[in-house]
Amino acid sequence: MSGRLAGEAGNRASLEAALEKVTVGSVEITALLDAPFLQNPKVIAPEHSEEMAEEFRDTLDERGLAMGAVTCYLVQSGGQLILVDTGIGPRKRPGFPSGRLDEALREAGVRPDEIDAVVHTHLHIDHVGWNTFEAAEGRSELFFPNATFVIQQAEWDYWMTPEMLAEPRNVALRECVEPLRHSGRLRFTTGEDSFGERLVFISAPGHTPGHVAVGIADGSERAIIVGDASHHPVHVTHPDWVTPLDWDPAMAGSSRDRLFNLAADEHRLVLAGHWRHPGWGYIVRLNGKRTFRAL
Repeated sequence: MSGRLAGEAGNRASLEAALEKVTVGSVEITALLDAPFLQNPKVIAPEHSEEMAEEFRDTLDERGLAMGAVTCYLVQSGGQLILVDTGIGPRKRPGFPSGRLDEALREAGVRPDEIDAVVHTHLHIDHVGWNTFEAAEGRSELFFPNATFVIQQAEWDYWMTPEMLAEPRNVALRECVEPLRHSGRLRFTTGEDSFGERLVFISAPGHTPGHVAVGIADGSERAIIVGDASHHPVHVTHPDWVTPLDWDPAMAGSSRDRLFNLAADEHRLVLAGHWRHPGWGYIVRLNGKRTFRAL
């Protein structure tokens, strides 16, 4: 069975201590919590918020807010340490909680200079934040000094224009992505290229123009990191429920429907960085409907 919990054979105490690690064949994945946060169903699915509150009541707190997270995934594969997305970051961002990925890495026993590659599913503010930190005299320096930063060409081309960079709301692009331009550590990719020995990009546009998921395969075991193709498990059952968080809602709905069918058909472990931490489990079909089962 793919998606084995690390330490599964141990007693309950050791299992609980290992709940944030999972294996896919020889690949080990660690869920790193950058920040927990709450989401309003009226934002996730504004036209269906009341239905969501009823059908997914167990995912809401006492105020009716959906429990979510900013989770980054550390993938250890073929002797490499690969970080998928970098969260909110060390800078204060209005409307966002403080990022703690640096602490999560320390808890995992990993130094920033040990990261071989940073893979971005897309370039939104809460996925690029720890790319850099503010050093002396306000300079932005790379937090992962030895990493190659892998970004879809279509995503870069959309966001990194002079017009986009000049917009006040895109300060994170200027502080966390623009410094990569002349760093010598930037690698562009297109479409569904493979990366490393066991990773492949899976095109999933809609949330942003160049948004991708990350597929992981080793032998018969499979996983998929879905990025922001979905912000809540409601979209497993209702991929067409529109959210204003998406650049092209119809395209986003089509992409997540395809990803979730792939996950169900191939019994892939699903990892979703904005679902309740650690954000992983399986998609099963019951009475003709897809549903999410957390590990």
